[in-house]
Amino acid sequence: MARETHDREDLLLEGVNLPERARLLHRASGRVWVIGWRTGGGPAFYDGPDRVYQFNADNQLRRVYLDGSKLAAEGGKLCELGRSEPTNPNSPAGDRTQKVKLVWQPIDSAVQRNVLMQWATTRQKLLAALNHFRERDLPNETSDHMGSTHTNSTQNTQTPAFSWESVGIDALEMLEKTNGWLVSITDNPEIAAQPNA
Repeated sequence: MARETHDREDLLLEGVNLPERARLLHRASGRVWVIGWRTGGGPAFYDGPDRVYQFNADNQLRRVYLDGSKLAAEGGKLCELGRSEPTNPNSPAGDRTQKVKLVWQPIDSAVQRNVLMQWATTRQKLLAALNHFRERDLPNETSDHMGSTHTNSTQNTQTPAFSWESVGIDALEMLEKTNGWLVSITDNPEIAAQPNA
């Protein structure tokens, strides 16, 4: 996953940790979703520059980047990286020899509910966008009474609202894989025991 949150558009080209990936662009608003699957692992969803949800192969939420916070699953709860105070209570104040440790600290249950509500919003909006793309922008084939196949598309009469691109997998196959996964997962996914895939 990219460590920086500012330019997600390059993920389609540079997201080598996600060998199968795609980008859905809403042309009018410029909103971008990038979706990808890790080898042997679960999917990752990038909703713009500061919403990232990563799942393991068991469809459990394992990492979240949201509103500048980096969260990871630990023991079935979302935790945030924080600082712990030096462990030696007898050291004098201002003693610089004691190191501050970074530890994962569980977040408040209300904050976790908010994170899951944000995931639900991302999931629902992405599903709606994919459905719109499939129904209105995706070329479809029909057969006439002579057995000939024809492609019908709104592209001939109007500019499509969305564009869909993929890397490492056929675009239509990725569309079906992504849509199927989003339908199968809930708005309230289980939190993983650990952040690793």
